[in-house]
Amino acid sequence: MPKIPEGEMNLAELKKLIKGYNDFMSINTKGMKRDKLIELIVEMGYTIDHKNKRLTRKKQKVKKMPMKVKMPPAPKKEDKKDKAKAKKVKKEDVIDYILKNKTILNDDRIKHLHKGLA
Repeated sequence: MPKIPEGEMNLAELKKLIKGYNDFMSINTKGMKRDKLIELIVEMGYTIDHKNKRLTRKKQKVKKMPMKVKMPPAPKKEDKKDKAKAKKVKKEDVIDYILKNKTILNDDRIKHLHKGLA
């Protein structure tokens, strides 16, 4: 595996940039190596700015091709408390729905679930 020069983006970062580009155009990066991906980016007319982590286009060939592609923002990580709270709210909604529609309890598919509760 070739060593990545100091200060240059790795394959994952390059794929993130292409993912941002894919909002405009379609490129399949599946199974592509870093060198091949860099070659494809340069072939499309972009220069790779490793320091600022973005792609810059030299000339505008097609209007829908962006001049600059910045790194997409990192996804937000959900807090465990928020997940637990959302789960509790969902459970309460199901209980409220069942209480409003008590005929649901007569359904054969769920009779076995509430036999021991009654």
